[in-house]
Amino acid sequence: MKHYTIYKHETAAPEALPVFDATTEKRGFVPNVYAVYGGTPNALNGFAALTAGFTNGTLTPAECEVVLLTTSIHNQCRYCVAGHTYYAKETDLGIENIVALREGYELKDRKLQALRRFAKALAEKRGRDSQPEYDAFLKVGYSHEQALEVIQGVAMKTLSNMTASLLKLPLDAPFVPYAWSPNSRPHLKAA
Repeated sequence: MKHYTIYKHETAAPEALPVFDATTEKRGFVPNVYAVYGGTPNALNGFAALTAGFTNGTLTPAECEVVLLTTSIHNQCRYCVAGHTYYAKETDLGIENIVALREGYELKDRKLQALRRFAKALAEKRGRDSQPEYDAFLKVGYSHEQALEVIQGVAMKTLSNMTASLLKLPLDAPFVPYAWSPNSRPHLKAA
């Protein structure tokens, strides 16, 4: 049984409207994982600030999507894997890397693979016993400051993974072609 509201611009709290407007301007719509927070503007504003802090850092859009997809896959979040597949296709990550991430294959690019392994270690181990992955991350050219950005990205994505999974949020229409299940390995085609 559904126990939540997916807010629209007309029904959201007035304090939530700046985030709704900015998200619509950037993405063309307000994804359900944001819209469900439309009645709790303080939580929505915090979530949006955490997201902006991560996506406006020094990692490229493709690198951000590696972190976000890796975390979502680890957390088995159907909604966020589909959503970030959609967003990843807007970056220069490439379909081959997107498929490899979704299907659990190693990335051919050493730097992206080190990033993926570091993000996965953070999601799995919460930072404990992650020194080998952290060292490998630094060895391929990332900085300590970027490690902190990855921590922020994993934390932010874990928040949205929890929200989407607990509420069993329906996929937004643009995400539907990229539906994902932890037990399936759908092959994507370049579109």
